[in-house]
Amino acid sequence: MRIALKPFGWLIFAFLALAVLFGALTLRQLWNDALQQNGIETLDWQGLDLSFSGVSVRELKLTQSLPTRDVALQGRELALGWRWPEWGQGWQPWLNTLTVKYLELNWHTKPGGQPAAESQQKNQLPPALPAWLPSEIAIQQFEMTLPCEAGRCSLAGNLSLTSSQPDSASGLAGNARLPIKANLQLDHEGHQIDVLATLDGSWNDDLSFSAELAIDGTQYLSAQSGYRNRNAKGVVSWRGSVEMPDLPQTDWLLAWLQTWQSMPVEQWPDQPETGSIEASWQLQGPGDKSFLAQVTGNVNVQARLPQPWPAPGLGKIRGNLEVALKAEQGQWQPETLQADLELSHPAAWIRKVPELMRPDSLTLSVRPGKAMAPASPDSPLAKTGSAQILLPLNVELSSRGSANISMNSHLAVTTKAPWAVQLGKTRLTAALSELKADNWLLTKPSVQISLTGWLDTTAAALKFGEPTVLEVEKLEPLSGATATTPNETLLKGLRADLARGTLKASYRLEQGELDKLSLVGPIGLKAQQVKHPQLLPQSWQFNGEVNNNLARTDVSGLLMAKTGTTVNLDLTFPNQGPLRLDGKMRVSGEKEAETLSRIFSAWPPLLSVSGGTVSANATYKQPKNGAIGVSGKLVFADWSGTYNRTAWTRMNGAAEFLFENDRIRVATPELTLEELNSGLPVGPVLLAGHYEAPLAQLAAGRLTLERASSGALGGEMQIQPGSWDLAQAPVTIPVELNQLSLAHLLQLYPTEGLAGTGILSGTVPLLFDPATGVRVEQGRIDALKPGGRLQVTAERLKALAGQNESMKLVAQALEDFRYSVLDSGIDYDEDGTLVLKLHLEGSSPAVGKGQPVVLNINLEENIPALLTSLQLSGRVSDAVSERVKKVLQKRERDSADLLE
Repeated sequence: MRIALKPFGWLIFAFLALAVLFGALTLRQLWNDALQQNGIETLDWQGLDLSFSGVSVRELKLTQSLPTRDVALQGRELALGWRWPEWGQGWQPWLNTLTVKYLELNWHTKPGGQPAAESQQKNQLPPALPAWLPSEIAIQQFEMTLPCEAGRCSLAGNLSLTSSQPDSASGLAGNARLPIKANLQLDHEGHQIDVLATLDGSWNDDLSFSAELAIDGTQYLSAQSGYRNRNAKGVVSWRGSVEMPDLPQTDWLLAWLQTWQSMPVEQWPDQPETGSIEASWQLQGPGDKSFLAQVTGNVNVQARLPQPWPAPGLGKIRGNLEVALKAEQGQWQPETLQADLELSHPAAWIRKVPELMRPDSLTLSVRPGKAMAPASPDSPLAKTGSAQILLPLNVELSSRGSANISMNSHLAVTTKAPWAVQLGKTRLTAALSELKADNWLLTKPSVQISLTGWLDTTAAALKFGEPTVLEVEKLEPLSGATATTPNETLLKGLRADLARGTLKASYRLEQGELDKLSLVGPIGLKAQQVKHPQLLPQSWQFNGEVNNNLARTDVSGLLMAKTGTTVNLDLTFPNQGPLRLDGKMRVSGEKEAETLSRIFSAWPPLLSVSGGTVSANATYKQPKNGAIGVSGKLVFADWSGTYNRTAWTRMNGAAEFLFENDRIRVATPELTLEELNSGLPVGPVLLAGHYEAPLAQLAAGRLTLERASSGALGGEMQIQPGSWDLAQAPVTIPVELNQLSLAHLLQLYPTEGLAGTGILSGTVPLLFDPATGVRVEQGRIDALKPGGRLQVTAERLKALAGQNESMKLVAQALEDFRYSVLDSGIDYDEDGTLVLKLHLEGSSPAVGKGQPVVLNINLEENIPALLTSLQLSGRVSDAVSERVKKVLQKRERDSADLLE
């Protein structure tokens, strides 16, 4: 029997051996297939120790190669512990511990590789831990090399992770793994970062999270968060808080993070030593991707930064900030905003600000404000009705640097879209040491603006209040900018006032385009002193209205000098056309004329006005690419006065002038004078004509007379119409004398004992040269038939005759000479000497019983001296007499000084 069983035993043994061999071969094939499917190229271990309670490996090496990455892992002193389940709880062991003394991981991402799509976790935030994961994991030291922004970066430290052991080996009850506690320590260049985190609760119900962050042994951050998913409608709630009681020194941390993820870190000074941040929130919304889009709840943030703290993209910030936000179905609105912040060392954005306006620092203060009055009916805030909530604030903003700018405003902002701002009392100030603009230098310009109004994302409407002024201490042209020297044109104490004006605009913010712009309201300009080569220094002011839009600018108002002279001005400046300035003024009477004389530096000192009115208007045109043009008109009404030693009475008519293309034209359609008196009164005077000349040679123009006549000595003087080119000087202008009264002439002559009658006519050719003056050659004046009578008193004749018998006969004849012929030749030199050659034919009852007598007499007279004599006699005016006396007295004093 025993012999019979022996072959059967060998058969069973052979079968088992074959089964084991086949199983080993099969297991090996499955193992190799698994390694190949996961891209594992190498898996080596040393010092394997296997027992019923766990397995340990002294050294483990693994390399993996996938299309997206290459991974190399090396570990030392690895131990995995487990425990066997109780009877009836399955047969798989439960993993409870995993310890690693040293772990090294080298992860390399292949270029162009796309990672496999990760499965989406639905209705699970965050995902649960796998049930097979050991409840205690400890890595005493790890070193990793991972892909980063700089290429490849190293990470070193230790990690411990603990969780509850599931109740069943199936691992389906994910909530059994909670709470989960993780402790991560990272080491970098002698610094240490510790993170302690705890996750507790239920994956599908209430989930809470807490974390603490310590740097170099000091706790800097703590966070609490809770997640609840109990609502049958799928609404979840999220609450939490973050507290950072102190700010760490993070120069090294920022540099380290820069290697992992590129950030706009500027060249900032050292980090601050103190600061704190607190934040809390309570939110609820759908438990899917639309949570933030439909969230409802509130958020509170408080930040205290006693020392400057770097803010990427902005600069360094310090101060305090408190913000309370409320959300309703995804619409966020601030409930409270309070801030005291200072920005220094601005980042790259400051380069977009004009250099003159760039601040070195900005200070912002925000406080809750009082509720504002209802918005104006035309504002978008009034049109949206009560549905729009406004947050009232008091805002103060100031800057220090090139331009000292400050703003103080009581405003209200909308707390949700459409966004808008209602401005209450707002004041803006700015100042510069100097400003160069359009070839002008402005010294100490400053601006103050007071305004109210509103603005939104598409339009704005602002109302300027008191004060809204621009002030400049001194305004002068830059050296070489104008033809005059810088010291010849100067404005001091310039002030522009735009109070009570209205500014409206419409725009497109995204495109950065301005569609409409208008500025309407009063404007006031004042200069404490205006200095110009053509003006006497004094103060000026302008009050008017401005109407500005994108197409043109119109300004109209009244310009007034300190002396009292006023000018009405109208300025039109199209953006695509020529600038036009129209001025009008009216001067009446002696007082207003005297005030006008104290404006112009070139006003003739010997010109004085005694009455009448003159109205003036002028137009200045300046094309963008063309010559400047000036035109105007003077209208006289009974204008009377005195120039030097000549008086005129009742000037009426108009004179027109034009400056264009470097030429000047002066014309009068008709100008009349009742009388013109420089010692020999003439009038009425009538003049019509024009004069045109180049500005560079004013005396080389063309004179054209259409009418020129004057009453004189009971007769008339006139010049026939003609044209004369003064560039060809001297020119001859014939003056016709018609029916002058000899009796009137002798009455004016400043010598007693002369009388006579007769009518004179003739022609006097005036040779005129602007450089030398007027002279006469071979002029003729004759008495008209039947002649007349000449009488010279006996006393004067005896003095003339003396002991000369011939002269006694002439004197006897001239006591009562009745002439039938009186001819005279006239010559006049530039020095004022008049030579008169008289030829007389007639008779005298006292000579030869009325026999014919012929007399040829040559007379020479100094006309200026004669006129001086007439002017002294008071025949012109008392003012002229007084003026002549002063001139003669000055000459006597000068002569006496020379004799001494």
